[in-house]
Amino acid sequence: MSDSDACETWKREARMGRQKNKWLLWVLSGALLCLAFAAGLPAKDADLVAGKRLFRSAEISETGLMCWHCHADFNEKKTPDSYVRPGHPMYNVGHKSKYRRWDGAPLQTIDDAIASCMIRWMTKRKPASYDGEPAQKHHVRQLVAYLQSEELSPEKKSKPVEPIVDDKMPSDRMLSLGDASFGGVVFRQSCGICHKTEGTGPAPSLIRNGYSRYQIAKKVRGLDEKGLNGLRMPLFSKDRLSDRQLLNVVAYVYQL
Repeated sequence: MSDSDACETWKREARMGRQKNKWLLWVLSGALLCLAFAAGLPAKDADLVAGKRLFRSAEISETGLMCWHCHADFNEKKTPDSYVRPGHPMYNVGHKSKYRRWDGAPLQTIDDAIASCMIRWMTKRKPASYDGEPAQKHHVRQLVAYLQSEELSPEKKSKPVEPIVDDKMPSDRMLSLGDASFGGVVFRQSCGICHKTEGTGPAPSLIRNGYSRYQIAKKVRGLDEKGLNGLRMPLFSKDRLSDRQLLNVVAYVYQL
């Protein structure tokens, strides 16, 4: 089987799997909401329940990416899991003084921030574009209810996060100095949540990927203009993945 045939097979199987999972998730979603209303929960509390589920669900995603793939919904410092995601955690973000879009552009509200992420990475793709269709308003409302809940945002004021983004890339010589053994650890922590070696994640397997070291580094830092199936990989800023970690993960991915 050629690489192009394998890629098409992966995309077809991924679409079929997402469609099947969506039917199951829709049924579960309806059942949970019915239980919430039957229990007499106020509408806001029902939104919170739905938002918490949606955060870790592909139900609202046409691409397979979930909020959970890029953002933790807990305090990473106190209760870390095994992943270091590209986005900052959503703990205590519900009442920030300002928000930013994925590209750094200022936004007015948390609703706008959620909608912009969904359009960029989760909703149905527009032809010849890296943006998708508008996000469903009730999905945004439900996610807002969860992110602003007492559970996730106990502090009513929190400082905005300023990612450390730099468009300067390490030199080719520096990129050749990474340690693949250390890079494997970084890959499993930071990349493996999406890039499964068996190809079951929302992003393709990187086995025999054919990228140069420079191309890999550009994709990680969000400086590569090219994407796949209407998606560009969410970037890792320097405060989420250091330059040393970048060199090591480049070495690991390059030798796959």
